[in-house]
Amino acid sequence: MRVAICGELSRDAKGFLLGGKRLPDCKAADFWSEAERAFTALIRRNREGIRDFRALVEAFESEANPVWRSLSSSTRRGYSTYGKLIVEIWGSDMPTDLTTVDAQEAIDSMSETPAAANQFRAYLSRLMAWGIPRGFCRLNPVSHTEKIPGGEPWTPWPDWAFETLFNNAPLNLQMIAVSAFFTGQRQGDILRMKRPLEGEKTIEVRAQKTKRTVWIPLHTEYRKWIERAPASSVQLHVGARGLPFRSADGFRTEWQKLMRRNEFARFRKERIVFHGLRKNAVINLLEVGCTENQVGAICNMSPQMVQHYGREVSLRSLARDAMELMESRWGDIEPAAFRNKNRT
Repeated sequence: MRVAICGELSRDAKGFLLGGKRLPDCKAADFWSEAERAFTALIRRNREGIRDFRALVEAFESEANPVWRSLSSSTRRGYSTYGKLIVEIWGSDMPTDLTTVDAQEAIDSMSETPAAANQFRAYLSRLMAWGIPRGFCRLNPVSHTEKIPGGEPWTPWPDWAFETLFNNAPLNLQMIAVSAFFTGQRQGDILRMKRPLEGEKTIEVRAQKTKRTVWIPLHTEYRKWIERAPASSVQLHVGARGLPFRSADGFRTEWQKLMRRNEFARFRKERIVFHGLRKNAVINLLEVGCTENQVGAICNMSPQMVQHYGREVSLRSLARDAMELMESRWGDIEPAAFRNKNRT
């Protein structure tokens, strides 16, 4: 940067100027910091009115954008990573020139990591959609792209995963996983849950992503877990030291440390992750006959997302119905050889 700064400097009898701004004496301690600040401002002024990808990303990720301010810190970090990648790929290109083919090529180039590729696609699509009413582009070509197969990194927890957790994890981490299993809430929302008062039949959850509040009836087995948890805080969930988590990052650090232990090697091998518990919750509710709207009311998700999470239930249900039908009509289709073999 300093080489570029030197190229923009001008000088008069009083000293150096950059973009019209008077700089301190070149031997002063704050010369370069002031020069860098003036240089950044100059670049920003020169870019005014240019609606390229760099400007789009900067505008979207600005604190002046209420959409950006409403995002959780973890979502911001993920978006910023992909924002930098977009600037590297198309920084000086115009969003109006992006085609579906261009976007798909960028997504396909990340196919070795399907989850990252699909997250990149989601961010790019949201970025373009945000840019349409703000004059950066006329349409969103990303909406016609395809996801990379296998990009969903989570599966519902099988029985062995719960057994491993209950046998090897401290109670505070067991409790957080149990809350996810019974309520289907997102990780960050679970950490902010407050302990229900004695006699209360619901637990209140304020969803950070949707800004909606849901009241989840307490399952009797879940109530037993809540009663076991130490009542050392208004918050239901606490860290290893018995204090509420200051942020989701604190929990993730504790959880990842647990997952690195030898007892959880199978978790790593079979890609069993915390978010899979949200899928457990959806599947369980659908399995017992809840409607998609009922599931959505508890897990705080749209009917479309319930369908997405619960598609395995539909397949199992169809397979079960098909086999029951085959059982009832077996006499009509049983091959003679089977019949003769069974008689002997």
